[in-house]
Amino acid sequence: MGYSEDVHGLASDARVPWDSLDGSTVVVTGATGLIGGLVVRALLRRNELCDARIRVVAPVRSIAKATALFAEAIAAGDVRLVTWDAATGEVPDVATCDFIIHCASNTDSRLMVERPVDTILATVEGTRSMLELARAMGAKMCFVSSMEVYGAGGPEPLDERCGGELDAMNVRSSYPQAKQLAETLCASYARQHGVSVCVARLAQSFGPGIASDDRRVFAEFARCCREGRDIELLTDGSKSNMYVYTADAVAALLLLAVRGEAGEAYNVANEGTFCSIWEMAQMVAGAFGSHTRVTRVVDEEAAKRYAVSGRIWLDTSKLRSLGWSATVGLEEMYACMMAAWDE
Repeated sequence: MGYSEDVHGLASDARVPWDSLDGSTVVVTGATGLIGGLVVRALLRRNELCDARIRVVAPVRSIAKATALFAEAIAAGDVRLVTWDAATGEVPDVATCDFIIHCASNTDSRLMVERPVDTILATVEGTRSMLELARAMGAKMCFVSSMEVYGAGGPEPLDERCGGELDAMNVRSSYPQAKQLAETLCASYARQHGVSVCVARLAQSFGPGIASDDRRVFAEFARCCREGRDIELLTDGSKSNMYVYTADAVAALLLLAVRGEAGEAYNVANEGTFCSIWEMAQMVAGAFGSHTRVTRVVDEEAAKRYAVSGRIWLDTSKLRSLGWSATVGLEEMYACMMAAWDE
C-alpha cells in the first residue's frame, strides 16, 4: 500500500462514520504534518468520490507551506486556511464548524529536549484554544494525545483508567507532561462547559508519508537496512511498546470525532505490534537488511532524548467496541513506508 492507496481506502472505510461527516465542516490542526495531513487528504478524497460536500478548515502556522500542499482544494473551496500559532493560545478565526480533530504537536524528541518550554506551551495553549473554539461552535472534538502519558507503563495491559508516572524534573517529560495536562483540560472542559471532547492516545504511528530523513528510531532502522549499515542502538533496547499504521490511526480519529464519548480517552494501537526496540530492530534487519546487524552502542547522553524506558502494552478494547480494528502489522508498516521512499 502507498500513500494514495491509503487516502483512497480511507475515503470509503467502513470503520469511519461517513454518514455523520458528509456535509459537515471539519477543523483539522496539524494539517501540514503526517497524521493531520492524512486526515485532510481523506476528507478531500471523500468529496471527490461521493460529492460529500465536506468543508475543511486548517489552522496553520505557515500559510505558504499549507498552500503548496493543498492548492487545488483551496482553489475549489474545499479547504480554507487560517493563520494560527498554537503556542499563543489565540482562538483561530473560524465562522462555523461541526468537528475538530486536533493533531498539531511537536513529535521531534530532540526539540522536546532542546525547546521544552515551546513544547509545553504549544501543546497546552493550542489545546485550550481548540477547546474554546469547540465550546463557541458547539462542535465535537477529538484531541490527539500519546501513549507516552503512561510513563514507563507496567507488566499488565494498560486500559484508559491507568495512570502514568513521569519525572517532572526531566525536560524530556515536557511532551508527555504537557499531553497529560491537555488531556485533563479536555476532561475539565467536558465537565465544566459541556464540550463534547474525547482523547485519542496514539501509539507511535508510521507508514507512507514519513520522510526518508525522519530522525525517529524506526526510520533510522529502515535507513540502515537500505544503506547496508548496522543498526546501532543508543539504549539497551529494552523499551517495549506498540505501534499503529498511519491510515489505521486516521480511521480511529475520524471515528472518535463522531462517536467518542465526551470526557473519555481511547487507546489507539495495533496490539499485535507489541515488542521491544531490540526486537523491532532484529525484525527489521531480518526482513529488510541482508547485511545489517543489530548492536548496542549505549550513549547515556543521547538516550536522554528518548521517552522513559518501560513497557507500554495498550488495551484497545474500548476503541474496538466502537467498531474499529487495526489492519496493518509492524512488518507491513515498514514495507509500506520504505516502498513510499522509492516513489
